[in-house]
Amino acid sequence: MRWIMLSKNYELTKTVQTAAIKRGYSLDQLTSPYDVKESLNKTQGTVLFIENSSDYDAYEVCRELSSSYPMLSIILLLPSENIDLKTAMYVGAVDVLGTDIDGEELDLAIEKAQDIVKLKSSQVDQEQEKQGKVMTICSTKGGVGKTTITVNLAASLAKGDHKVAIIDLDLQFGDVMILFDKEPKRTIYDWVKESYEESNGDIRPYISSHASGVDILAAPLLPEFAELITGEHVMSAINQLRRHYDFVLVDTPPSLVDTVLVSLEHSDEVLLVASLDIPTLKNIRTAIDTLKLLGLNEKIKVILNRDTEMEGLKVTIAESIISRKIFSRIPSDYKTVVSSLNHGIPFVISHARLPIAKSIYSLANKLSDPSSSTHFSAEEFVKKRKSLKRLLIPR
Repeated sequence: MRWIMLSKNYELTKTVQTAAIKRGYSLDQLTSPYDVKESLNKTQGTVLFIENSSDYDAYEVCRELSSSYPMLSIILLLPSENIDLKTAMYVGAVDVLGTDIDGEELDLAIEKAQDIVKLKSSQVDQEQEKQGKVMTICSTKGGVGKTTITVNLAASLAKGDHKVAIIDLDLQFGDVMILFDKEPKRTIYDWVKESYEESNGDIRPYISSHASGVDILAAPLLPEFAELITGEHVMSAINQLRRHYDFVLVDTPPSLVDTVLVSLEHSDEVLLVASLDIPTLKNIRTAIDTLKLLGLNEKIKVILNRDTEMEGLKVTIAESIISRKIFSRIPSDYKTVVSSLNHGIPFVISHARLPIAKSIYSLANKLSDPSSSTHFSAEEFVKKRKSLKRLLIPR
């Protein structure tokens, strides 16, 4: 833990330095906000004392630094006539003291600042240790319902009290946000352009949140932006999000481009979405063979969407074509799915009791950590969806 004093006042600095030494720390005295910024980093816990000066406004410096450096605890030292507790709280100070402080008052403020730094450090350590489950949902052709499954699976997992995020990796024509009836304010392109090159490149400010509890990293707004997103960017996005979420679902285009390959390699599960027709099943078999060559065989799970009785083509025949058991079957329900798409509400929320929704709950349970006690049913979900419908369905 570092201790820094922004002040030109020798006597005041000496008072704070004595308190620091008593706790086994040294105190660095700096005389300008610029020098303080140059000395800080975003990951080191720091207690910073800021004395007001005619050269800068202590409140403004506090606001700027507290918003940019999350591991910082700031104590303001101001003349009594300049102390405004509401403003101090607003700009992110943990305490504000008069420049005529006594030892006891200073000790209490320091203890508070130290506790906050330790708490922040503990939270960061927990986030770094956390490794959420990453699932890439893919298909060999468009129009098989891959994105619909992704969105509804995410909503089901979120209602099971899991933290869930979707990365829309269909970078040219992604429509995850459309299925949630939302327009993104920021996208993966904005993150790459504005933040990626920074020391921490925090992706969280670029996430869009939905009332269902699902967070989304949206695809670029224009197709031409897709070429600026690389496999390295995708790897960084996945690694960041899995530290903050229990499940990260990656929706992909129907092609094995570099960004998709990176996602597949960094996934715990690969969900291949198929439909009950010969051309799709043959393509699925080819995809499985390709993924085997990439060493991903153990991750593959085939999801049969729009499952319905087809003359001359049963599930057992489909399994023989792809040489693999079907992991999950989603029944065909054209009317419900189209209604869900048109209204921008996942059908697991709007039609929670229907077989198609129950099949998604079942899939969510199968994909959840078997050691977790957090499993849920359609009936449990229905109890939770009423408040969601009030938020999502216009009256």
